Amino acid sequence: MKRKSFLQLTVAGITLGLLSIASTTAGAQTANRDISGVIKAYEKALNAGDTTAVMALYGNDPVFTPPNSKGLAGRDAVKAGYEGTFKAIKPSLVFTIHEIVELGDTAYVRTSSEGEVEILANNAKVKDAYNELFIVRKEQGQWKIHRYIFNSAMPTAGK
Repeated sequence: MKRKSFLQLTVAGITLGLLSIASTTAGAQTANRDISGVIKAYEKALNAGDTTAVMALYGNDPVFTPPNSKGLAGRDAVKAGYEGTFKAIKPSLVFTIHEIVELGDTAYVRTSSEGEVEILANNAKVKDAYNELFIVRKEQGQWKIHRYIFNSAMPTAGK
């Protein structure tokens, strides 16, 4: 009788362990889908030049670090940065997600983007490409952009 109970407990323990792994995997897939959704929503808002939609994707304490610039910290500074950007250019970029690494309520997302940017001062369109790193964090149950840094992936002059 004791042997059967031990065997039943062992099988039950293994089953619970497998269910836990399956649940964790399903949770990671859901998180990846949700995080991917944030990046795709960012792409759409960026290409639309929609500061309000961009800021809705950022968390409470964002930092935005564009190339050749000091980082902009805080919602007001980040918002002003996008407003200035959208007065100068109209991006038309497609983002590719290369990896999402989730670390609890924080994750990093490595992306690249490619397309063209219209310079509004003279209506010139130029090819453009970037490498990006987003750090996203869960705030009130939703993934939000916490930190965003990117640099040009275009070849430098003469190379």
